[in-house]
Amino acid sequence: MPELFLGLDVGTKNVKAIILSSDGVVVEKSSVPLYDLLYQPSEDFCERDPQVLWERVKECLSRLKFLSKVSGICVDATSGTILLVDKDWKEICNLIMYNDSRGKKEVIELREKSSAAREFEKYLPLAPQLVVPKLMWLKKNFRAFKRTYKVLHESDYIVFKLSGEIITSSNTAGKSHALLQGQGYVKKVYEDAEVPIEIMPEIKPIGETICYSNEKMEELGVPKGTPIVNGVTDATAGDITSGALNSGQANCTIGTSLTVHAVTDKIVPDEQGRFYYKTYVNNLYLAGGFTNAGTTAIDTISKITKMSLEELTDAAKNVPVGCDGLLACSEWFGVRVPKPYPQVKGFIFGMTEKNMSPAHIFRSLLEGSAITLKLMLSAVEEVTGTVFHELRVSGGASKNILLMQIVADAIGKSVKVVEEPDSALGSAMIAACGIGKQDLNILVNKTVKIKTRIEPNTKNKFIYDSLAERYKKLIQTLAYIN
Repeated sequence: MPELFLGLDVGTKNVKAIILSSDGVVVEKSSVPLYDLLYQPSEDFCERDPQVLWERVKECLSRLKFLSKVSGICVDATSGTILLVDKDWKEICNLIMYNDSRGKKEVIELREKSSAAREFEKYLPLAPQLVVPKLMWLKKNFRAFKRTYKVLHESDYIVFKLSGEIITSSNTAGKSHALLQGQGYVKKVYEDAEVPIEIMPEIKPIGETICYSNEKMEELGVPKGTPIVNGVTDATAGDITSGALNSGQANCTIGTSLTVHAVTDKIVPDEQGRFYYKTYVNNLYLAGGFTNAGTTAIDTISKITKMSLEELTDAAKNVPVGCDGLLACSEWFGVRVPKPYPQVKGFIFGMTEKNMSPAHIFRSLLEGSAITLKLMLSAVEEVTGTVFHELRVSGGASKNILLMQIVADAIGKSVKVVEEPDSALGSAMIAACGIGKQDLNILVNKTVKIKTRIEPNTKNKFIYDSLAERYKKLIQTLAYIN
């Protein structure tokens, strides 16, 4: 009889649970919506109620018939979402979400006063979504902050509710200036921010058994003493489910945003701050970044032209590579590569009577997203010296085969479109490896399914290389225009 393992994923829109057998078979799934919990009292603020969230998690778990049979549990959740608790372990604020950007002024303040924070930007560029700027804001503006005993990341909170223990991983704590080597934090950043480092949770390795379920969980069907394994963020759990596990592999998720995570065995500072590092499984690292070169632009063109994405895609297949001189930027909210320029927004350049058609515009935006991906991956290759031979792609836009072919041609590498990665499955695999001593590579090979494999057209790569250089010059020119 194979052992069973539970993966629990707390995302933005849903909480999902998967029970996975030790032979790589998904035995059971459950999902409960969360999207209605988001609370945005004013601009830049984004929160949700932790107690209501926990009720939804319990509802999700209660739907699993085999919950009482699991041999281990692992939890992932959104990255950079935090909660404050007092000495009595009571919540003293809402969960402050990963995309909450109330700490804009604190980023400027921290960069000015902390040489340690400036130095660490080579590994983690400062942004309002990071934990330290949020804590600086709370200290100034939230009276109850002085009652803070511990800061919990969102997955830490769920683990705490399951076990009564507070422990995190360096991956989960990645946005809170956790060390990339060793277990701890960049102390000088906290000193400069005047935030007591003692309120941060203890860091232990990914995949280690960190605690056990308590008696309160028995009413849900989780036997007391079920091991809980230290996990990762939802995005990293998705990387595991993509099958990108080894140095030289990369994973790209293309939905509303386009996120690139490349696996490398070394950390080398990026002086230009184009990407960040996170710890990963198997003593490896993820290098990459979030960009907004996702589906916003192409969805907007669909609305404007009143043509479906399928119609636009069919028409764009007849447009030549390079779109007859039309070049577009699909990062409509500030570019990340070739260098971070938040003031540079989306554009369409090189318009002529010949190329001003819906098909040309649509394809130029697909090519713009592919160039963004190409530049991000090239930046990681350039800095780390890692040569990437394979790209795994998922997300809603991965269903567009034309886009996938453009991506393969632009980067000159094989593209594997995987079945939609489920972060809960990634966490279940971490539990299976931590408790059941399974080999993660073997388990992933059993579990992950490739939908489509696309090989690059090498002739087109030369065209995209030229377009990428033209794109970089345009970005750098626009950066000087207010």
